[in-house]
Amino acid sequence: MTDETKAHPTARNDEDTTRLATNLYEHVRQLNHATVGPPSLTLPATAYTILGNLSAATYGLDQVLHQISRFLLRELQADRLGHDQAEDLAEVLSRHGQALAEARQHARALCAALSNAQSAINTIHSRATRVREALPTIEVKAHVDDAGVAAAANDFPRPITDPTLLAPPPIGEQNHSIRSRRASTLEA
Repeated sequence: MTDETKAHPTARNDEDTTRLATNLYEHVRQLNHATVGPPSLTLPATAYTILGNLSAATYGLDQVLHQISRFLLRELQADRLGHDQAEDLAEVLSRHGQALAEARQHARALCAALSNAQSAINTIHSRATRVREALPTIEVKAHVDDAGVAAAANDFPRPITDPTLLAPPPIGEQNHSIRSRRASTLEA
């Protein structure tokens, strides 16, 4: 059974419920970092899946907001609420209810917009990229300093850690190239 198919534990108390909301925020933050680009976002299918899951999540937010509003109204009716500054609780919860009704409307609109965005890219797929050829206007010389330039031009982009780009010059030539640069600088 994979992590996606495991049943998630239900919240047993307010602390667990708070943890779920905190985890939601953390997951969104991590998703923001993951969708910046490669290596974690390279396929249109991934974008399609993300949009579908975001749409489903915002659909669920409507229910959460409704249930929070209902909870506070029940608590008011049972006379289990107070206010730190002695404001009229009915007035405060009325403003709260209006704000949540607006938020629920936005959540439903966001759900629909995300669903439309997902549907719009339903038929998009990746293609293999063409290998770019090096420009003929640059004269290629076999210098130690240019060790990885030709390879990078042919296969760009390559990771900076690619050993062919970071190949050090032979040890005997390292000191020679430093001396020759100094000598040419003095002559100039």
